[in-house]
Amino acid sequence: MKILFVPRTVEYIDPMNIELMSALARREGHTTYLSVMAQDDLEQDIKRVRPDIVALSCITGGVSHYLNAAEIAKKISPGIITVMGGPHCTFFPEVIENPHIDFVGSGECDDAWPNLLRAINSNGDVNAVMNIFTKENWFGRFKDAGEIGRRHHLAGRTINLDSLPFFDREIIYNHTHLGEFPMLSFMASRGCPFECPSCIEPKFNKIYAGKGPIFNRLSVSRLCEELKETVTRWPKQFVKFYDDLFFVKRGVDSWLEEFAEVYPREVGLPFFCLTRCNILTEEVLKLLIKAGLHSLTMSIEAGNDYVRNDVIKRHMTRQQILDAFGLCKKHGVVTFANSILGIPVKKEEMEKQGKTAMDYDIESLDTNIEAGVHFAEFGTAYPYPGCELTEYVTKNGWFSPVDFDKLHISYAAESPFNCFTPQEKLMQNNLAMLGTVCVAFPWMRNITVNHLIKWRLSKLYFLMYFLTKGYLNIFRVYPMKFTVKNLIKNLIRSLQFEWKKRAPGKNLYKKPKIQNTTTNQMLGGSSKI
Repeated sequence: MKILFVPRTVEYIDPMNIELMSALARREGHTTYLSVMAQDDLEQDIKRVRPDIVALSCITGGVSHYLNAAEIAKKISPGIITVMGGPHCTFFPEVIENPHIDFVGSGECDDAWPNLLRAINSNGDVNAVMNIFTKENWFGRFKDAGEIGRRHHLAGRTINLDSLPFFDREIIYNHTHLGEFPMLSFMASRGCPFECPSCIEPKFNKIYAGKGPIFNRLSVSRLCEELKETVTRWPKQFVKFYDDLFFVKRGVDSWLEEFAEVYPREVGLPFFCLTRCNILTEEVLKLLIKAGLHSLTMSIEAGNDYVRNDVIKRHMTRQQILDAFGLCKKHGVVTFANSILGIPVKKEEMEKQGKTAMDYDIESLDTNIEAGVHFAEFGTAYPYPGCELTEYVTKNGWFSPVDFDKLHISYAAESPFNCFTPQEKLMQNNLAMLGTVCVAFPWMRNITVNHLIKWRLSKLYFLMYFLTKGYLNIFRVYPMKFTVKNLIKNLIRSLQFEWKKRAPGKNLYKKPKIQNTTTNQMLGGSSKI
């Protein structure tokens, strides 16, 4: 069968979900293609490729884009099978009720996806495939079954990650700018045991309770084998490990010790990874530096102790934050931190602390500056499905779940909560951009807090933010060398991506025409499902 994967856009992180699903499909003998909504002409691609299946991986905020793509496919050829998966479908499998969607994949679909393809190809019983919802089994068994009833339709988590094929990088690299981009993104593990309410992982862990390990890794040898093959075919300068957490416990474990020995010898590229302030130790940091660590991120999320620990449950002290970033400064590791603006706080708590909504956001800015963060990003709190934060804001009347479809694709957009005034939302948006500048240049803090965030100069602030972020990304956090031509191309492309995130509905560019080809990559990894 011919399968057309349709992402909304491809930025600078590999869409590893598509790369894995394409690899699994190709291992079953199918042919895979790609059509990027923001880049290609979907209608023409469907008419030219004539796919049997159109596959969509959806996140909340982008549902309408993917449903529209499914509708386009059905209008061109009603016989096309449309399959939707991704985080949104895990918590909202009722998207199967849409007339243009034939199958919905929920949860981990490493087995479900090839099993579905086999059932379709052989006219088997698609309704019996675990993790797959159909019109028939949904309305017949699961529509009113609730979360517990639907949970019985989920197979266990994948335990042996080494059994999965290498990512099909070719489907992305032959069709988008990532082929010539000098950074490679990869995930060495799955899962996170922490309970941050702004993340889907705690709910995901609840759904999968008793169905496999919360945190699971590739073996070091399997990890390095895939990385080595990839950078041999597509020369790269830097690796970004995009795991939720690169390690989850304080102290050195045997996997990290082996990684520090094998990775420099087999791959040898500088890398970036994610961790938490309250689990980083000097011993682990030294081991990672030995392996090739250049930069890492530790999210601060909120500067205020109450917001950080009681509302978003980070369970870490201010001193732990300062100590962790201090360790990185001591050992010359470049740091990146995420913080969340616009986290709602109950009125009685605000009165008790004598603070306004903006005071909390400014406290987050000041914590980043005091910690000596090199590059800070400030997003806006967003109520994604499955997150405890969503239950918190819904319970307090600040957001209605019926508005999920109205959310912007990016959390860099304006706050969706009704507890903030228009002026507060303006200040949050301004601080989200100027905060990055202030952390890089702390002398700007007072003029920003006292004046700039109150003014309607968002285009100017966007330019300041973009230039600061671009410099820090290319020369500090992910140091890479570009030719002048490629540097200009990537700056323009980055400008387009950032503008779309912060100015929803506005188009800054025309779609380039890129030829779509089938993939020929020889996929490594075990042949076992």
